[in-house]
Amino acid sequence: MNRKKITAAFVLLLAGAVVFAGAKKEKEAAGLTLLRIGTEGAMPPYNFVNEKGEADGYDVATVKAIVELLPEYSAEFVPIAWEGIFVALEGGEFDLLASFLAWRKEREEKYYLSKIPYMWYSYSVVFKKGRNDIRSIKDLEGKKVAAGVGAAYTVQLEEYIKRTGAKIEIVYTDGNIANALTELDNGRVDATISSVVTTQITADKLGYQIDSLPLTEDGWTVGPIHLLFPKTEKGRLLRDQFDVALEQIIANGKLREISRKYLFGKDYTTKEALEAGA
Repeated sequence: MNRKKITAAFVLLLAGAVVFAGAKKEKEAAGLTLLRIGTEGAMPPYNFVNEKGEADGYDVATVKAIVELLPEYSAEFVPIAWEGIFVALEGGEFDLLASFLAWRKEREEKYYLSKIPYMWYSYSVVFKKGRNDIRSIKDLEGKKVAAGVGAAYTVQLEEYIKRTGAKIEIVYTDGNIANALTELDNGRVDATISSVVTTQITADKLGYQIDSLPLTEDGWTVGPIHLLFPKTEKGRLLRDQFDVALEQIIANGKLREISRKYLFGKDYTTKEALEAGA
């Protein structure tokens, strides 16, 4: 981490501490325990700062829905640079993190992860809207697929071709999704592989119409996204409370509504929903 980033993170934490002091007194006067939630605030549509200057996005809306079911708590969301987010949690600045955090072995060893994921992710095959000849990865047979050199999804595609003998021509790119979408739109390639949610944002900016299907077959990455809590007794108890409430908003459909609101009409709240391409 360079000095400029360290300074920026420290200034943000210091400013947040001042706000926290006043907000904490106000909430405690109302008999509520204030939870401070760290989020990067720079990864739309999962987390970002909206035009009102407030933390917003799927991660934030999910935690707000959970806290609504835990009346003893109120929530304050603090955007912070990615470089300082884990240090802040470990230092007691935050009670939890909600920032599109995928499962990692090292994270599970160091922190408490929500036992229940609040989202599932995978790579997707992205193609021009209106095509009806791509409905599974097998339909890429004989087609050209744009893929960034050395990208994780490219390696998985190369392994798929080697494993199955599929006749798929990889058109290697620089990894810039805007360039891949341009090739897709002008017909020089049939498809590309990417994270469909972030790709959709780029497509909308460029005015391209796309469609997609999730890659959930064996050998393709399908993973859970978790809330993260400090590995303390308080963190464990809070994790358990959040898990109960999270289970409720999955069961009653509230989380599905949030997913469809922020994630372009798609339901990524369970592995089953992801695999169904809902």
